[in-house]
Amino acid sequence: MFDGLNLFGGKMLSTFNRTMRRLAGQNSGNAVLLVAAGLPALIGAAGLGVDTAQWYMWKREMQYAADQAALAGAWAKVGGVTGDGYKTRVTQELNSNLSQVSFISSTTIATAPWPVGNNQDNSVIVTVSGTKRLPFSSFLTNSGVTIAARSQATYQAGRTFTSCLIAVDPHTKGAITIGGNAYVVAGCGAAALSDSPDAVIKNGGAVFDVGWIVSAGGIDSGFDDGKTQIYENQTGLQDPFANLTPPTNNTPQTLTCSNGGTVYTATVAGVTKIYSQAMTSKNGNSWKTNGAQTLTSQATSTTTQVVNSSAKVGDQTTSSNTVTGTVTQSGSTYNRNDVTTTVTGTIQSIAVKVTPAGAYPQPGTYSDFTISCDTVMAKGVYVINGGLLSINAQNSLTGNGVMFVLTNGAGIRINGGSNVFLRPMSYDEMVDPSAGNMTSLQATRLKDMLIFEDRNSSGDNNDKINGNSGMGMNGTVYLPSSTLTFNGTANVTLGCFVIAAGRIVIQGTANMTSFCQNGGTNTGVVVGGGANTVRLVS
Repeated sequence: MFDGLNLFGGKMLSTFNRTMRRLAGQNSGNAVLLVAAGLPALIGAAGLGVDTAQWYMWKREMQYAADQAALAGAWAKVGGVTGDGYKTRVTQELNSNLSQVSFISSTTIATAPWPVGNNQDNSVIVTVSGTKRLPFSSFLTNSGVTIAARSQATYQAGRTFTSCLIAVDPHTKGAITIGGNAYVVAGCGAAALSDSPDAVIKNGGAVFDVGWIVSAGGIDSGFDDGKTQIYENQTGLQDPFANLTPPTNNTPQTLTCSNGGTVYTATVAGVTKIYSQAMTSKNGNSWKTNGAQTLTSQATSTTTQVVNSSAKVGDQTTSSNTVTGTVTQSGSTYNRNDVTTTVTGTIQSIAVKVTPAGAYPQPGTYSDFTISCDTVMAKGVYVINGGLLSINAQNSLTGNGVMFVLTNGAGIRINGGSNVFLRPMSYDEMVDPSAGNMTSLQATRLKDMLIFEDRNSSGDNNDKINGNSGMGMNGTVYLPSSTLTFNGTANVTLGCFVIAAGRIVIQGTANMTSFCQNGGTNTGVVVGGGANTVRLVS
């Protein structure tokens, strides 16, 4: 009996040992062990992911609702709602945009200045928060999670805008571009009619103190300096000169420089005699007198005559001038009646006029107007057809009562070292037959126009005022098809000046410190606008 048990026990032990040795060589259960060991972390990650997704959904909904509420409050303020009435609109808009979030426990609604340092409340701030327990996170922390959202919207009441710097291109990027170390102090506003998101751009350390900037598109945030008023995405802006038509002057002219000279003009007291002389010719050739001269009038007179430098007071002098009459035809015979005026008398006085070297152009049409000597212009309209209004270094250009009209791609270049003193035509000069010869209506519409580019011209995107240009200019420069660039170290002193161009670029170390001389006030010109504006700023 005992031996049987021993035998049975030995067999069991041997069998157990063989089984254990066989199991020791197996690894099929390792995965189960690893899964069992990592299961808590896996469950935790899944739980945290579910909670995080829920937090994100709540946060997004709260932020959207706060944004819409801030915008609603800003529109209410700019629309004239008084007192705390805007808060009602904030609350209505906040509640209408909350669907999943029903646990808001704190709401703050207030007005504040924007940007910081502004002297008036011009923005609405909405802050919301709430706490909510979620299954996994609350199991670990035994508390809920707090979610908050904040939004701030500025508002600006609509106004009619004026400006003295106007970029009229409707779509271009960088319609007004300020760069480098340019220093511009105008106080009369800048306007870009472009609807580009980057309509007004600032680069570098430029100073652009113009009071306000208005644009149909976006304005670089670099202009938010706490002093400049920013009006983006405005509707109703318009080119103030779009309906004007430039005047014409078709008299052909050429700009030439002379060496100057001296002219002696004498006042002569004597007798003026006017003679009539009949002339005849066969076939219009070899005109001959047809009878004796006939004295038609005689009178004592005081006249002026150009004399030579040796003339003296008391000298006797005679001058004669013949005017060719109108030609008439009878068969093959041509006839005309010439009139001759003679003045005989005594020199009473002599005036001396010294004309310095330079150019003294008259109004008319020029294929080019390149200044290569000191130039003094007569009053009137100067049409530049396809060439350049170009002023070279070390030369001056003076024009009191003038207007330049640029046609057929004509451009302007004012180069370093040149001096420019230009004044536009007054109303009286515009209607004067010897100057502008315009109608009263034209003169009224073209008030203050100094340089007028025909909008049908192809324009010139290289229009420049360069270098150390010393400028004294008044009036309006209108270049609707061109880009006007101020660069170099232009020291510009402008007399109640308005610049309107397709695009305006001010760069380099351009120094434009005054847009109105002698204490005047430059109010610019009206560019439209009038819409209320609201925008999110944070």
